[in-house]
Amino acid sequence: MVPPPFKYPRPAGRPTARLLAGIALAICGSAALAQDFVYVVRPGDNPWNITQRYLKNIDYWPRIQDYNQILDAQAIQPGTVLRMPVAWMRGERTRAHVVDVRGEVEHQLGEHVAPLASGMQVEPGAVIRSGEDSSLTLEFPDGSRSLVGANTELTLREIRRLKASGAQQLDVELRRGHIENTVRPVSRGGGRYRIHTPAAVAAVRGTDFRATAEGDGLRAETLKGEVALQNRRGTTRLPAGTGSYVTPGKAPEASSRLLPAPQLGSLPARIDRVPFRVAIEPVAGAVRYRTQIAADAGFTALDSDRTAAEPAVLGKDGLADGNYRLRVRAIDGRGLEGLDGEREIVIDARPEPPFPSAPGEFATEEAVRFEWAHSPEATAYHFQLAADPDFERILLTRDDLQAAQLTLEDELPAGDYWWRVGLTTAAEGRGPYSDIQRFRRPPPGPAAEPPEVDGDVLQLRWRATDGAERYEVQFARSADFATPEHTLETTAAELAMPRPEGGTWHVRIRSQEAGGPPGPWSKPQQIEVPHSHWRALLILLPLLLAL
Repeated sequence: MVPPPFKYPRPAGRPTARLLAGIALAICGSAALAQDFVYVVRPGDNPWNITQRYLKNIDYWPRIQDYNQILDAQAIQPGTVLRMPVAWMRGERTRAHVVDVRGEVEHQLGEHVAPLASGMQVEPGAVIRSGEDSSLTLEFPDGSRSLVGANTELTLREIRRLKASGAQQLDVELRRGHIENTVRPVSRGGGRYRIHTPAAVAAVRGTDFRATAEGDGLRAETLKGEVALQNRRGTTRLPAGTGSYVTPGKAPEASSRLLPAPQLGSLPARIDRVPFRVAIEPVAGAVRYRTQIAADAGFTALDSDRTAAEPAVLGKDGLADGNYRLRVRAIDGRGLEGLDGEREIVIDARPEPPFPSAPGEFATEEAVRFEWAHSPEATAYHFQLAADPDFERILLTRDDLQAAQLTLEDELPAGDYWWRVGLTTAAEGRGPYSDIQRFRRPPPGPAAEPPEVDGDVLQLRWRATDGAERYEVQFARSADFATPEHTLETTAAELAMPRPEGGTWHVRIRSQEAGGPPGPWSKPQQIEVPHSHWRALLILLPLLLAL
């Protein structure tokens, strides 16, 4: 059935309405047109079928007529351009798709609160909250995505698709936290993406941008395309590579250039410990640095999101072994986050190395003993000892140790040494080395010069040891010093003591530096103490007199 000719009663005062519409168009310019759906009238079109297809109801046709300054609705010719505000057009509610969730994220719809999981659908009107060290990626029907950071709360105000063009309309209320958006360019009329905060609205039609709500303020950074920051006080446009800050009651600040991407060339491609911290070149003007790590190049979900005050790349504890994409950005004094520096990394931190326990800061025993925590899963331990912290001068490498210890029988000269240990398991293979351990081998005790016996006094002298605060001297009848008979201390490189009994004695000396333990004993020296004949005569004299 063909609809009857369209007759809409026109109330008085309509010219005034047309005049106002024209004024609104002149004032708003391109900003107003950006929210319009553009339709070219085709043969057979009339107000009735145009309304049926595109407008919410027939009451909106007089507004369209005034908006486009059409005097006679029956005289619309094919080829006529009609602009339709998207708020007047038919649409259907759609939902957001949860691509990935890390950590604890919940959504609330009405009184119902439930955790979010990958694959779920989220209805318009839902409130989403992410916890500490958590993230969420939402995908909308047109393919646009939003990465929701930790400690963020937002409401999906509207997710709507226009029936006329299929264009998406999305309104998000960001109450607190951080959101990173990749918005598909609008190829059909009527598309929009807006983020509402108490300070301003961020409006885009196709771009990559970030938004952070802290307190009542809003920070926005544009990476691709353009963002408009709008409030009652004014509008600021943010082209690619710029950002701005807005506070309630004030116009958005003028756009400013974002800090350049940090240089990551010095970052190692393989990371063998988690958590990790690796220094990078500082960026001029930066006060902080943010590191994000994800398993995919699109950063669908964040496996780690850390901020450092110094120029460093951070990775959290618990990152699993595997290939990752890493991006780092510098943050300026206003909190605006700069451009991303990106690269691939490999985390290979398992099996985790054992905890080293001995030696400590000093190794004073003649045979140095290395010890570490035993792992029940270990099939072997690998060990390295070096004369430098970079392990360019490796002194010993062992890959076949079965016990959680190693005793170095060969004499180790005095000096500083570095060592590390790792383990191999049947399930995970060979793991990385532990943190490098340093110890010092003090110089051995000095050798004594031949003793001097003067009457009832034995005098010992030796060469002074650099840095020695005191010396310890031991005398024993046996070379193994199992039962030392005399142990004496002195601060000088000499010792005067009562003459011991005559015969063979063994002497050893060790030094001690200030604040350190005693060093190794010197090699035992054998000395001969002459027997005192006068002492024997004094013992025998009473017997001789009695004869």
